[in-house]
Amino acid sequence: MSITFYHSVESTCAQKVRFILAEKKLRWTEIQLNLRKGEQFDPEYLKLNPKAVVPTLIHNENVIRESSVIAEYLDDAFPEPPLRPQDPYEQSIMRLIMKAFDEEVHPSVGVLSYAIFLRHQMSELKSPEELQQHFERMTDPMRRERQRSTHKLGLESPPAPIAVQTIKKVIELMDGYLQRGPWLAGNDYSLVDAAAVPYVFRIRALRLSPLWEDKPHVTSWLDRAVVRAESLGLENPWGSSSFASMVAKYSEQALPQINKLLKNLQQ
Repeated sequence: MSITFYHSVESTCAQKVRFILAEKKLRWTEIQLNLRKGEQFDPEYLKLNPKAVVPTLIHNENVIRESSVIAEYLDDAFPEPPLRPQDPYEQSIMRLIMKAFDEEVHPSVGVLSYAIFLRHQMSELKSPEELQQHFERMTDPMRRERQRSTHKLGLESPPAPIAVQTIKKVIELMDGYLQRGPWLAGNDYSLVDAAAVPYVFRIRALRLSPLWEDKPHVTSWLDRAVVRAESLGLENPWGSSSFASMVAKYSEQALPQINKLLKNLQQ
């Protein structure tokens, strides 16, 4: 049995797969890609993942892409311990929330991460010509144009308030389901908890935790999920210490704009 995992420790969608691999107590060979340097555009990696994104998992020469697909694949291929509810309805809740994170939270966190700190890092690492080349190499045109706008305007870009509103809506969805039990799909920890915690952890690091300050079920879930993730013993479960310092630095600088976006939600 051979598992190779291409990822970045800073990638939220890669983090959730690392948590699942660790929950399953699997051994894997990791290949880290530096996304800021554009290693995801290497021709050899593009053969594995034409979208030029992480993560990608190879199991016995089978290539599996997309983090939620990888998550369910791992639970099928390695059923112990099980990370899906037995009840079909609870499974439907798990998939519903995972879908919300894939389709709504993931791009929203991407917008806000780029607006608050990544655009500064990219400007430090790349010349204007290299930045232009970086955008042009992106295979998803919608993502490319969102990132161009966000790079130029930061939190003043049109996608930013939409991203905050979208996250607020999904937090409310989570809160409703968490009133049924300690975990998102009921009484037992499942794939959806592993999928959600990296994003909510990042949202908190971006100083957006007021989105759930009146929702104690979400607060207590996050505390439990973080403790569980950190108990797995992974190195840098949320990214490197230098990455955390950079996020904290630029989130602090952007706090007036962040608070303005949050205040506008209440109007």
